[in-house]
Amino acid sequence: MTVSGESESIGRGENAVEELDDVDRGILRLLQSDGRIPYRQIARELGISEGTVRIRAGRMQDSGVLNIVAIADPFRLGYRVLAFLLIKAEPGRHDHIVESLTEWEEATYVSTCVGNADIYVQLVCRDNDHLNNLLHTRIPDIGGIRECQTYMELKMHKVSYGYAPS
Repeated sequence: MTVSGESESIGRGENAVEELDDVDRGILRLLQSDGRIPYRQIARELGISEGTVRIRAGRMQDSGVLNIVAIADPFRLGYRVLAFLLIKAEPGRHDHIVESLTEWEEATYVSTCVGNADIYVQLVCRDNDHLNNLLHTRIPDIGGIRECQTYMELKMHKVSYGYAPS
């Protein structure tokens, strides 16, 4: 049961679902549209105190519900190639492959999936030679990869990290 307007987690561990009330959802909505919005402005827009915003945003950060980060445009930083890999792992090698790939600075996203692949990886590369080196030298050095399909992204049409809080 929620006490004194505070939310609580349902479940255990890193996959626990955080119960959010309307105030939490309002704070998240505003921060997702502008991560630099001052807490004072959030408070005005929601009709609550700045202290409430600060406490609630801090709690959501501590629980892992909210991360405030700067998202850079890789093309404007000089990266010319975006690619993603679909990897099939040999039995018993999945965790080793994931651990290796998450260490790569070129890997911006690594996830476990089901279907035609076991692991999905997004890469940013300076150019085609950089991607070629990753595919033909560094990927084989990991070991335990049964198959790897590579797709180059030609144009990003939507990049969104905003999720409607339930």
